[in-house]
Formats: sequence, structure tokens, C-alpha cells
Amino acid sequence: MNYRSKVRYSKLALGLAVALASASAMAQNTTANIGGRVTAPNEAVIAGAQVTITHVPSGTVSQATTDANGRYVARGLRVGGPYIVTITKDGQTETVENVFLKLAETTQVNASIGEAEATLDTVEVTADNIGYSVFSSTAVGAGTTISRDQIDTFASIQRNLQDYARLDPRISQTDKERGEISAGGQNSRFNSITVDGLSISDSFGLEANNLPTIKQPISIDAIEEVQVNISNYDVTQRGYTGANINAVTKSGTNEFRGSVYYIFRDDSLSGDRYNLSTDTYFDPPESEDTTAGFTFGGPIIKDRLFFFATYEDTKSTRLGTEFVPLGGNGRQVFISPAEIDAVRNLAQSRYGIDIGTVDAPSQVELTVEDILLKLDWNISDNHRANFRYTKTEESNPIFPGFNTTNLSLTSHWYTQDKTIEAWTGQWFGDWSDNFSTELRASRREYFSEPVNNSNLPQIGVRFSGGTPPTGVTGGNRTLNFGTERSRHFNQLGTTSDELYFAGNLFMGDHELKFGVDWSNLDVFNAFLQDTRGNYTFGCAFASQCTTSFEEGRPIQYSVQAGRPGFTIADGAANWELENLGFFLQDTWAVNYNLTIVAGFRVDRTGMPESPVFNAAAAAPVGPTVITSGRPRATGGFGRNNTSTLDGEILWQPRVGFNYTFDSERPTQLRGGIGLFQGAAANVWLSNPYSNTGIVTQVVGCGIGGFAACPTTGTGIFSPDPANQVTSFTGAIPASNVDFLDENLDQPSVWKANLALEHELPWWGAVLSAEAIFTRTEDGFYYEHVNLGAPTRTGSDGRQLFWSPGGFNTACWSNAGLALAGAACPTTGGVVSRWQNNASFNNVLVARPTDQGGGENFTLALSRGRQDDAWSWSVAYSYTDATEVNPLTSSVSNSNWANTNVFNPGENVESRSSYLVKDRLIATLGYRHFFFDGYATDFGLFYEGRKGKPFSWTYINDLNGDGQGGNDLMYIPTAFGSGEVVFRGGAAEEQAFWNIVNQNGLNRFAGRVVDRNSDFAPWVNNVDVRISQQLPGFMAEHRSEISLDILNVGNLINKEWGRIEEVGFPLNRSFVNYLGTDAAGRYIYGLGTFESTVVRQNRGESQWAAQLTLRYRF
Repeated sequence: MNYRSKVRYSKLALGLAVALASASAMAQNTTANIGGRVTAPNEAVIAGAQVTITHVPSGTVSQATTDANGRYVARGLRVGGPYIVTITKDGQTETVENVFLKLAETTQVNASIGEAEATLDTVEVTADNIGYSVFSSTAVGAGTTISRDQIDTFASIQRNLQDYARLDPRISQTDKERGEISAGGQNSRFNSITVDGLSISDSFGLEANNLPTIKQPISIDAIEEVQVNISNYDVTQRGYTGANINAVTKSGTNEFRGSVYYIFRDDSLSGDRYNLSTDTYFDPPESEDTTAGFTFGGPIIKDRLFFFATYEDTKSTRLGTEFVPLGGNGRQVFISPAEIDAVRNLAQSRYGIDIGTVDAPSQVELTVEDILLKLDWNISDNHRANFRYTKTEESNPIFPGFNTTNLSLTSHWYTQDKTIEAWTGQWFGDWSDNFSTELRASRREYFSEPVNNSNLPQIGVRFSGGTPPTGVTGGNRTLNFGTERSRHFNQLGTTSDELYFAGNLFMGDHELKFGVDWSNLDVFNAFLQDTRGNYTFGCAFASQCTTSFEEGRPIQYSVQAGRPGFTIADGAANWELENLGFFLQDTWAVNYNLTIVAGFRVDRTGMPESPVFNAAAAAPVGPTVITSGRPRATGGFGRNNTSTLDGEILWQPRVGFNYTFDSERPTQLRGGIGLFQGAAANVWLSNPYSNTGIVTQVVGCGIGGFAACPTTGTGIFSPDPANQVTSFTGAIPASNVDFLDENLDQPSVWKANLALEHELPWWGAVLSAEAIFTRTEDGFYYEHVNLGAPTRTGSDGRQLFWSPGGFNTACWSNAGLALAGAACPTTGGVVSRWQNNASFNNVLVARPTDQGGGENFTLALSRGRQDDAWSWSVAYSYTDATEVNPLTSSVSNSNWANTNVFNPGENVESRSSYLVKDRLIATLGYRHFFFDGYATDFGLFYEGRKGKPFSWTYINDLNGDGQGGNDLMYIPTAFGSGEVVFRGGAAEEQAFWNIVNQNGLNRFAGRVVDRNSDFAPWVNNVDVRISQQLPGFMAEHRSEISLDILNVGNLINKEWGRIEEVGFPLNRSFVNYLGTDAAGRYIYGLGTFESTVVRQNRGESQWAAQLTLRYRF
């Protein structure tokens, strides 16, 4: 059946509806709605009209009756269509066909019934218009709907929702390698992804792509429609402050339909990599990626019960290692095969263990399997239900322990296995014409654990001496084997449970929505290193040194064990995070022109478990005490490490409006403002449970706080992980402690938007202008509270934490390295954090902030697919965004250290690290039937964007906080100003100013540069998809071949489409700090000027092609 036929619709009815339009109605929803108003020709309302809504493919029927104001609504309907809406009153009938519904929105179908109808002019409306217009009396917030037609039209080699979310001009792919996207310059971890109402986001917060796996857990072939929410003011919106990507899966119909597909690409279908330093090209690594799968759906009981199922199997080759023993084919390491064999034989003969070989496969496979089963049940005309089950299994091989001076054996390698299972069920009930409800329950279980190739301690045997061949690094080298130290006790398991209930009550011109949602996340996270022991030996044989592997006498040994009263299992973080939300909203149709949506939601955070209390850290700050000539802080920090977010409550008011103008062509003004609570990456909330500083301890020999390992007598080495030595004399190393500030809340932001949209008189194109504003209400940043008191204030006003040796220029080499011994006569040498507390190491506090925000201005011109072959759009988006901390890591100390700052841990907002300031996108779609019944499709997506921001910093550590490379650079007033001293004299100063002037840093003369003050080069990218339908084995079957080509410009010219950026953590350097002079002036020394890097680990700077074969039946 051809569902794209035209229908006839009265001009009056069309005018009352403004268009058959859609409006945001329910966040993170899985269904669609139809509503409208029935009037007589004289515009009098008609009450008691019977409305029948029929989903043609499945025969699903829903009933409604107009109220005293002539209004009706039907909720919980399938996305898509076509639908037939039949309105009957007193023997007269109005029928509207080919209505298509958008995800989580209400399509308005108004009608006029009466004898005068026959005299009215009529207008043809194509099915492609119906339900897909941006005009609606209840459209208020900012967002984009992406149809299945668009998914089929535009290219996506990764086959994930993020590739399609970029169709919204405010969504940027800020890191294609990691799959990272940002909405309006906000942190990528503050997004959420939901499918069928259930979150598929990374529930712990480890992954930049917002997903728990490398590949999207649900096949893109199973997706029916996608909604990108940026500022949707519906009160059911929760759990994000960036963007929500909300999708719904397909369902079965009354006909058996399905597809079988195979997707292929390899290294021959990708461009050459680029060496920036030599301006040369080289072949991409060998690779092969395949995906095979099917979809199948149909009726179990016609018109009542339906099924839909998908299966997908993905295999992707991974480079094993490029490092090889001496004489091998690859990057050679100065360890010979004979030396490796000698160590292997020694391990077997002396200790009875098999440590494996170095023969890594050149390629191994990442494997991912996905399954989905969905049932839809039409219980009656007034009650509907569905159920969905999904499971994903991923196996990813990892090869640690390789670099220019290190090799590892097979016993050191592992495979990271992940399993995700999810169940979700929904029930929709229409209890009367004015009252309906929705109930949803879901569970998701996630587990990740390494499958180790051995059960041993980690063991490293060093080699030294000798002269390496040209191009091979000499010095000390290490052969690693045994279980990798970070996989000794490493498990992550989460269980997520969610319940949702909402009711909708119609009262005249008001629609009241009210309800409750509840979620509970149960977390088990074990990340404990060296629990099986970690040994480093100075050599292999006793004849070579006294610390040999043969004698079992290491130069370094460490093991992590439970402190008295605790076991190592107590070191795992085991806790729960709960959220209970209530919401109430009124949608008021004030008149034909104005609609107001107002409401609120309130969320309460629960964290019933507390970390183990650290009394020493909670003790008051003590006096500074001179110890061995060094002033040290004593006591604790006056903070309670058991503080959590438990009991925090946030009220979130929201209001929006839509004004529809009485104009010849549809025109609307819409906007709103509201407070949105998101969710911190749960790993940040988990850190205080892992880093209590009280549960476990590291002991050993040859490590900080302990004596050197014995070089005589019986060795301490044991290959048995359960029989490691733990009795050593010495001071337990200083502990790490994490705190959550007692005033910390879940992240929340204010969002506001204002937009004007108008249909132009040409081509049915729509012009849109929109402004979006955000402001942080509750944010996160990290402060290190164990740096000690500053020892000086720098000449530029920043705090400095160096020992006296850190200020003595004689203690610094020209390369910016600290010197010791006779070269540095200052007592104590160069020591950072000179006055910190010796009883603790890294002590981090997650603090609240209300700093940060952003503005976005977007201008767009678009034309959706109508009754001809073309669809297109063009949009420009300008964004400015600020933040305090980029929060780039899962570890608290890394979040603190990877922030480019003036003073460490400062609560100062500056340009966001996720900002894409200027973004221009364009799309072009073309469909034509060159052969009768067989479509040819062409889709093009263009993106041009400003490069990522970066900061200018010192190469080494200027302020003595123990972190190099993140101190923002001071630019003197002018050449010869004498504000800083150049060790190399006037020639070096001139070289400094040459770099400053060439890079525009002279605009900061006389002050410290701003964070993220500069940008990487502009990036252009064009992606194309071409597909052709061909005959199948039966008349209604179609075979299809499609070709995706990403970065087409690079295919045409190798210099095009390249992504050049400054490496993580987005800082660029050319100056070293070399101490201060007697007047306290900084002494500068030029170092290597850091260049940009070409982003190409996954070929994102090169063209790539992918071939898809599909058979539809």
C-alpha cells in the first residue's frame, strides 16, 4: 500500500491548526500523541464528537470524545504512521488521512464539521507535511526531531545516534575518536541517551561517548525516530544539563517485515595517514570491520499483539602492537628474542610458571553482539502495553606494557569483557476522554571485568647496557609479564532500576500533567592495584646483579592489602544513588494564538551508604611544624569524608510560551526559561568510597617510606598471588583522600530560549532564528587541599608553593629539569608542595560553584522532504560558553591536574574546553525513481567549524603545585621591559617575542594569558551516502546497496578534511620556568615549541568508505 498519497483538507481547518503540527509533550518518552479541536463552520465548538484514530500498519485503534471546549486527545500512540483520524458528529464525518506522528510530541489535527463545509475551498496537503512541521501552538523549547528517513539518508560509519544528533546545529562532535559530543559548549558527560524510555548512557561515567560500550548497545537499524532535546521545558525532563538524545525503536505490524544486512570496510577503503613533522604520508594500519544482522517483525495476533526483533554481530580488527623485539618487523625494542627466551625458561624451571610469549598477533578482534526483542500489545481500544528486552556482549582485547623501552608477554595481556542486559515495560491507559495515565518500569544490569591471561603478580625484568642499533632506544629496558597491576582486582557492576508514573487530565483549556519518577543505581566498583604483588628486578640472572629474577630479590616490590580490621575487598566502592522526583504542569491554551506551559519538578537525591570514616582527615588543621628543616602542616583538614549528596532537594520551576501570528504563512514566536537538574558522572561520586585513606595500604620495599629491598639471603618473590609478603618495617605511604563538599549538589543549570520561525513564500522553506542561554546553578570543580600554604607570591600575583630550591635558578637545567646534589646547593633541593601535610598525599575536595554559562545563537533555513525529490537545510550556530573545571577524567586528582589555571583549584570561570564557537552545517537529500519502483537516494552532510580551544602554558611546573604543564603563561609588557629574565639573554628574549607576535599573544602583554584563549585551525568535513534499491525475489521485496563516504574532501585532496588540534589537556607551550632572581622575577628559558597534532588514531582526519548490502522483505 502506498501511504504517501495526498489528502484534501479544508482551509479553515488548516488555519485553525496553523499546520498539522507537532509539539513537545513528554521528555524521554517512547510514544506520540494526537490532539486537536473540532468546530463548526461558524467557529462554534462542537462537544461530544467521536474521534477514532487508526494506525494503518497495525490496525491499532484509539478512541476519544471532544469535551465542552471541542478538544480531544489520544496519548501513548506509536511513532510514525500513517494514521487515519475520523471525526463523527450527528451523522457528519470528517476524515484526515496520512497523519504521521513524531516522537514525544503531540500532533494537532483540528477539524470543522457542518453543512457549510461543502462550500469551503480545499487544499491539498501531502503526507510528508503532516506531523513534521515545526509550527505548533505548544512548541516552546529548543530541539530537533530526526526521522527514520533522515537516518536512512545520511552517512554514519559508526552507526550511532551521536552521528545523527549532529544534524542539530547546536550539537558538535568535539572528539570523533572518542565519540564525544557537546551541546552548546557544555561538558560531554552531562548528556544523556535514552531509548524506549530507558537510559543506555554510561551509568558510571567512564566513557566520553556517553555509552557504556565502544559500539552503541542497540542497533541503529532498530531505531524508528530520534529526538534531540536541548531546552525542553516539559517537567518530565530530567537527568541531564547538556542534551538528551531520545530514541524509540521500531515495532511489529500486521504484516511480516524484515531485513538482512551486511556492512563492510577495511584499510583499502580509507585514506593515508599524515606525518605532520615530516610532511609525508603513510599507509593506514591493516583493518577490517564487518557487521552482520537482521530485523524481523510482524503479528502474533492480528490487530492485537506484535513482535519486533533484531540481531547484530560486529567484528572490528584491532592493532595488536607495533613494538617488537630486536630484529623484528615493526618498532624495535632493545630486547633480543634470546633474552626473552632465557627469562621464559628461567620462569618455568625456577618457579614453574608459564609467562607466555611475545608473539602478539598483528591483529585481534573486538567483537560485539546485540539482540533486541520487543512486544506490543493492544489490550483494548483504551489500553496498550509494550515490553522490550536487550542484551549486548562486548569483548575487547588489550595489550598493555609496550613502548619504546618496554615489551610484554602474553601473560600480561587481557580482554575486557562487558555485558549489558535491560528490560523495560510500559502500560498506557485511557480511563476517560479527559484522563489518561502511563506507567513504565525498567531494569538495566551492567558488568565489566577483565579476563586476564594469567593469575600471577606483575613482574618486570630490566635489561641495561649495550649499544642499540640506529633508531632503537637504549638505556634501561623492561620485559613485563604476569597479571597487569591494574587488573588485579578490577570489577565494575551497576544495576539501574526505574519507575515512572504520569497522569494527564484535561479541564477545558487546561491540560494538567502530574506524576512521580524514581530511579536507583546500585554500584560496585573495585579498582585496586597490586593486590597480587608487583615486582621489578634489576636483571634476569644472579650472575648479572644482586637483584635478579633468578634469586627472587627485586629492586622494588609493592603489594596492596587491607589495613588492620579490613580486607582488600573492603577497598571496593559499594554504594547506591537514588533519585525521587515529583512533577506538576499546566498547559493552558489561552486563545487561538497564545499557549502557556508552566510547571515545576522537585528531585531528592539519596545516597544511603557512607564512605568509611577517616578520623585523621576529619581532625582540625594543626599548627605548622618544622620537620628536618621543612615547615609542614599537621593535623587533618577539618572535613568529614562521609559527607555525600544524601537528602539534597532541588525545586525546578519551568515556564514556556508559544504565540502563533495571524499571518498568511505560518509564523510563531516561542520561548521559555527553566531550571534543569542533571547527573554528575557517578564515578566522581564514587571516588570518596574508593579513596578513604583508611581501608587499604601499600607496603613493600624499595618504594617511598620503606627500606631498600634486601640484596642478600633468600629472595622474597612468590609467584602465588595469595602468598605475598606483607611484613615490612617502614612508614606506610601517605594516603589519598577524596571529599564531597557538604554543600555539593547534583549539577543543575538555568536554560532559556527565544525563537522566531516563519515559512517563506518559496519552496515551503522555513526560516528560524533562535537564542539559547544557560547559567550554572550548581556546578562541580576540584580543589587540592594538601598543597600546603604558599611560600611566595609570584611577580604576576600567583601563589607559589616551592621549596627554597625551587626558586634558586642554579637548581634548574636549561631544559627546565630540577637538578640535585652539588649542582643545587640549596638545602632540601627542588621540592613542590613544600609545606604540605606529610601524613597525606593527594587530598581532593569536589566543591560547588555557580560560575559558568553560555549563549548560543542559531540561524537556520530548511526544507523538509515534500512531494518532490529534494530536501535541504543550512544553519549557522554561534556559541560562547564558560566553565570552572573541564572535568575530563574519572579520577579526582586528574580532574584537578588537567585544568589550565592561574592559581590551582580556583573558582574562576573561563572559556569552555568543549566549545565550538562557530559551526556551519548544510544537508542535501535527493530521492528519485530512475527505475520504476526502485529508489535512488543521495544524502550529503557538510560541517565547517572553528577548531577546539587551547591554552598557552609553561612546559614545566611554575607554581610548585606538583603539576607541570598547566600553569597559564605570563607575557611581559614589551621586549626589554625587564619584568622577566631570560637565561639566554637578549637573543633568547627576541626569539620569545617572535613566537609571541607570530601567535598573537602580544594582546596579553603585561598579564597572564586567558585560559583557552586560542583556537586550533578551522575544520571542514563532507560526508556522503549513495544508495540504490534493486529487485528482490518477490514483488514487494527490495535489495539495496549503499555506500557511505566520510570526509569526501580528503578523498579528493589529501590536504583537505584534516583535523589539527593541540593535544590533551589542550595546552601549548614553548617556555620553561627556571627559578627566580634576587628580585623575585621569573627566569625564562625557551624550550621546544609544541606543535599541533593530527587527529587520526581512528582515521578521523582521512576519508573512509563503508559498503552496505541489505535485503528488505
